[in-house]
Amino acid sequence: MAALSKSIPHSCYEIGHTWHPRCSAAILHITQGALAESLRIYGTLYLIAAILRKRKLDYYLHKLLPEILQSTSFLTANGSLYIICFCILRKLLGKFYFWSPGFGAALPASYMAILIERKSSHLFPDG
Repeated sequence: MAALSKSIPHSCYEIGHTWHPRCSAAILHITQGALAESLRIYGTLYLIAAILRKRKLDYYLHKLLPEILQSTSFLTANGSLYIICFCILRKLLGKFYFWSPGFGAALPASYMAILIERKSSHLFPDG
């Protein structure tokens, strides 16, 4: 139990983004990968759902793309904001603690991503 109170004396490069030593480059790589994957996932998912629900042409022309983009922005933001919060927490605290790489970075990142995806946030307004 005493080990949980100890800090982890490593950089965010050694623990979080081992493919590149600079945080900004790692954030860019994560964002690019998350955007590509989320577009592929949500584009396919929303298109298949629209076909199975036999949506009218108006839906495909006016509502499909905004729905795909809103969900894509949520997933991309969640991935990007996690690594951003991960690096910021490390820089603010000077080191990692047992809670900071996981819960400490995931909580604010997930909250901000949810705010992006919520329909009430009007990121992509109807009409």
